[in-house]
Amino acid sequence: MKLKGKYSESAVLYAILLSVGAVLAVVVFIVVLNLSGGELPKIGLPAAETTAAASATETTPAEEKGYEPDRELADEMKDAVISLISDNYTILRLYYIRGLSHKDEPYGNVPEDGYYTVDSDKYTSLSQIEEIVDRTFTKEFAEEIKTDPLGYGAIYKTRDSGELGIIANYTPMEYDRSWENPKFEIDPKSDTECGISLKLHEKADNSEVKVKAEMIKTDDGWRLTSIVF
Repeated sequence: MKLKGKYSESAVLYAILLSVGAVLAVVVFIVVLNLSGGELPKIGLPAAETTAAASATETTPAEEKGYEPDRELADEMKDAVISLISDNYTILRLYYIRGLSHKDEPYGNVPEDGYYTVDSDKYTSLSQIEEIVDRTFTKEFAEEIKTDPLGYGAIYKTRDSGELGIIANYTPMEYDRSWENPKFEIDPKSDTECGISLKLHEKADNSEVKVKAEMIKTDDGWRLTSIVF
């Protein structure tokens, strides 16, 4: 009976050792999985949009996903959108929906050359404004903005006095959308083309408006193909 008890104790000890070994094996497997990266991180969108985008990606079959940039290019696209959309808003205000204030001519006369002198501490030369245009849009569209964006000629020019001038009959467009804290998603098409979906809000009722845009990669970097309203 004493010998039988020894075998029982050994069997129990052996079972315990097997259990501990199994647990250690699972722990090692988990550590190895984590070190190897596990699941790849989601690529593409700003933090505010990542959750919804990730959910959609998980339910999309691989054959329907189409082009997907690597992480480095996706980050480059996002950074480009942030910069371009900011400059786009500046150009939207300067050329389309606000314009710069101006100084009146003596005795309230209409300027002979058709341009008032701009009254601005921030913008004092044509080159300052056109530099923003050129770094934001493709060459073709930048030229359109600089020469005839609204159908009645160049909005700004350098006057004979050397001062920046704004066209005398400037009439801003009616516009009622808020650009406060806009959000965006990117839709990469290729290494050099990327769609943009921008979320704005109507000022009247705060309803959301989704605006589509496109940027392409040129020799000078990423550029919008048109003004984003």
